[in-house]
Amino acid sequence: MTAQNDLIKARTAPHFFFNTINTLVSLIESNPPKAADLLQHVSALFRASFSGTREISFEEEVDLCEHYLAIESSRLADKLEVNWKLPEEDIMYDMVITALTLQSVLEKILLNVVEMTTETICINIEVTWEQHRVKIMIDVALPKKTLIINHDLRQHMNFYIQADRLRAHFGQSADIQSSVASTQIITIIDYPLQDVGL
Repeated sequence: MTAQNDLIKARTAPHFFFNTINTLVSLIESNPPKAADLLQHVSALFRASFSGTREISFEEEVDLCEHYLAIESSRLADKLEVNWKLPEEDIMYDMVITALTLQSVLEKILLNVVEMTTETICINIEVTWEQHRVKIMIDVALPKKTLIINHDLRQHMNFYIQADRLRAHFGQSADIQSSVASTQIITIIDYPLQDVGL
């Protein structure tokens, strides 16, 4: 699990780090308060990424995703729209997930879709917890005018390492599956989680 966690960091960190540094350099001159806010987001995300594979509360994972999306939004401007549909707070309070699972899925989507077009990409994230299973559906509308070849996109939309990390904590029925069609990508993170309140 440690090796897999290191692999995830090694694949994404250089790209993300250099893009973020470049954004910070431009903001320090043009908008220092925004640069300070961005540094807070970067600090929170990097702290989590170097804490190793562990379970965290679902609220913490959503916060990490928000930190990540805030960082990328400062660079991608109006190319990114994200809509959340989350369970009520009292339900989310009892939910857990492996750290950076949802964040790393969103990162792949931004790398392979949002950065490859000039159009605005809408990402819808819906989270449910029913019958002792958590289901996270990430629905991405693909750009109408795009150079993306679906075959190549399918190759990039695999989450084997993230799924293995999820199984190590939640059992063999945990999985992450992604399907790529001509107009959308649907990725589903699905894992068992006992609801002690039932």
